[in-house]
Amino acid sequence: MADRADGTASRPFPCSECSKTFTRSENLKRHKLARHGGASRKAFECAGCHARFSRSDVYKRHCHRCRLLDQFGLASRSGSSPPEIAETIASLVAPEALLNPQHSPENIPFDDASSRAQPAYSTSVDNGDTASYIKAYFDNFHPAFPLLHRPTFSISSSPELLINIVAVIGSLYSSDPEASAQWCQNTWKRGSQQLYDMVTADDSEVRKTWVLQAGILHIIYGAYSKDSAEFAAAKRLLRTIVDAIRELGLLIQGIAAPDYLSCASQRNDLGAQVDPETPYMRWTSYIHNESLKVSLYALVLVDSYVFLPSNSRPLLSPMEFAWELPFPSDLWEAQNSQVWLQRVSEHFGTLSEDYLYSPRRIATASLSIATQQLMTESPSPELLAALAASPFATLCLLVNINTLIRDFTRCYYQMPPSPADPSAFHILTQAQNKQVYSAMRVISSIVKDQACTAETPHFVLWRTIETFYCFVKISLCRPDPLLIGGIVDNSVVAGLATSTHLTLGNYVAVRRSAPLLQPHLWGDEGILALLGDLAGALCRIVGEGGEGRCREPPWATASSYGIMLCMWAALRRAGKDIRNHLDTFNELPRTSESAMLIFNTLVEAVAGAGGGGRDPRIWSTDRDSFVGLLEQGEGLYLSLMQRACRDRSVWGLGSSMVTVVEEVLAAPPSTGLA
Repeated sequence: MADRADGTASRPFPCSECSKTFTRSENLKRHKLARHGGASRKAFECAGCHARFSRSDVYKRHCHRCRLLDQFGLASRSGSSPPEIAETIASLVAPEALLNPQHSPENIPFDDASSRAQPAYSTSVDNGDTASYIKAYFDNFHPAFPLLHRPTFSISSSPELLINIVAVIGSLYSSDPEASAQWCQNTWKRGSQQLYDMVTADDSEVRKTWVLQAGILHIIYGAYSKDSAEFAAAKRLLRTIVDAIRELGLLIQGIAAPDYLSCASQRNDLGAQVDPETPYMRWTSYIHNESLKVSLYALVLVDSYVFLPSNSRPLLSPMEFAWELPFPSDLWEAQNSQVWLQRVSEHFGTLSEDYLYSPRRIATASLSIATQQLMTESPSPELLAALAASPFATLCLLVNINTLIRDFTRCYYQMPPSPADPSAFHILTQAQNKQVYSAMRVISSIVKDQACTAETPHFVLWRTIETFYCFVKISLCRPDPLLIGGIVDNSVVAGLATSTHLTLGNYVAVRRSAPLLQPHLWGDEGILALLGDLAGALCRIVGEGGEGRCREPPWATASSYGIMLCMWAALRRAGKDIRNHLDTFNELPRTSESAMLIFNTLVEAVAGAGGGGRDPRIWSTDRDSFVGLLEQGEGLYLSLMQRACRDRSVWGLGSSMVTVVEEVLAAPPSTGLA
């Protein structure tokens, strides 16, 4: 009884017409208007469909979503049934303008009036080509980078800048990309300059989700250009957008989307029966909020991962990014509100309203908190479920772990070398190293639990995570030479080329006052722990089918090259150590020696990935037989490496790396391993 009295005292405003009580008088007032006011008390009427509302905030949300009907001249047809509206829209919009063949009223995108004010098509390319390029974008690039909401994306209503950059990226996957190369370059330059001018003139432009989306896609295209001027323009655009969103507070969810966080308290005050939103309105509300969230996560990904090969330091700190993790991927891909609502129930059950309209639990509250949770001995089951349901969130978290590792590396290499502790990461305690590896093991187990076949949903994203996981493990054993040397290159291609020359040399040891250290400090003891990962990664990289190679995003290609480069350097060093042992003792090292383990394991992986069958000379103790393999081992590996690079020609990154490898091989021996 005392508890009840205390509860009544904490909610001192009772409703005179029902049993509800409230903590604040304004909540009671809203409750009376909504529940007991009647139609005559609903003072807010929508000009489009003439629906009436008692609350101004609900009225404003409805008007925003109702604007689509006004766009197609349906505002006066509020009494029309959904089939009638669908027929009218179908008659107004040309079939070729609809990207989704199952376009329905629920599939029509919503956007603000400023985005629709721009013409939909660029006059520089045929409309039919634009549609085919956009289809190629969604078939090939979108699975690896789900930035846009595909079910509601349409050529007819999207801004020109967004349409053009989607078509430009899609053209890379066409049968004849050279035919549109000049149009792509001109369109990208014009679009990136327009976006830069827009955001520079008015920071608030980045509040429009489509501006963020168009900016991110322009940045990606420019980052992987061979032209250093275009790379510089992409970096300038990235810096401008980051500065704008930081100035506006968009990095904090509570500031960027306050309505999203206030819905829960309103629902608690008004009761479950007061929900003027239809399932379609709830779906579009979800799309509106999730689109902004996904765009900001994509920006973090671009900042930390896309520019990684050039050693550009991230502009964003994970500590200032306070957005909860993205929702499950199948919610993002739901074709309509009915499918979406069913999937919401499957994921969250009776708690679906709490999950979609209020902040989630602490484990998924932000990227930094999720990373901290993952490094504990028992991460939250909710976090594990969220990562398993969203490969995009898992990739962002893995990228954040890599950023943490690189930050620790920067700190360590400003300290003098310590012969007593040659670990690359002695700045981390053993307990901290254990925490990092714990997080990596959890991610590995999540990836292995997914059925990674070409027919599996999100196959491309999970395969990208597998590749980058191996790349991050390498960085724990062999620091990036560009990072150690403080070299920031003027393009991704130039950065990978510089990395090649430095990795095959001994630049890291020179940077750390080599005379003070042991001669073999930078040997391959750490690589021994990675042999299984390297062999598996090589099989995936080389054995990927044609479609898989085509759909691989360029940043995954860069990571794949980094893995192959690490294997090449390890194979070279192992071969050199074996030859030195032969020259000194006139016999092979024992099979258990690190050089023999590395050489045999990697050559065996090459034979398996190349499909040539097992070479009987591998693991042989016969001197003459093994010497023949020793002379051929590096050549066999390089042939396989060049083939893998040639197969990844969509973005031009693979073909550029073939040229770099050929230059290294043609250079005098003095430029090789020091």
